[in-house]
Amino acid sequence: MNLTAEQLIENYDKFLTYIDDYITGDRKQQLKDLYTDHQERIMLMPASSKEHHHNAFAGGYVLHVMNVIDMALKVTNLWKEAGMNIDFTTEELVFAAINHDLGIIS
Repeated sequence: MNLTAEQLIENYDKFLTYIDDYITGDRKQQLKDLYTDHQERIMLMPASSKEHHHNAFAGGYVLHVMNVIDMALKVTNLWKEAGMNIDFTTEELVFAAINHDLGIIS
């Protein structure tokens, strides 16, 4: 997949809205600072360096993380509808999803 410069920027901006929408307190600003300080790297980074793995293209990291967030929210809502006991907050869920692959940034 080849994303245009406009798509890369749009996806990155959407990615930051997850922080704005779901994260609160000091953690919110710390995350925004982290992701802003590394904006170019994160915006362009693939989710994997191995061609045959998921989202192994420029901008793939951001798309992958947004997909993980969206799926985590959907699964949690299904669990709630099924009467499951959810013992974590939506903020905790989104925080974990946002940062689940953070180690590949280095």
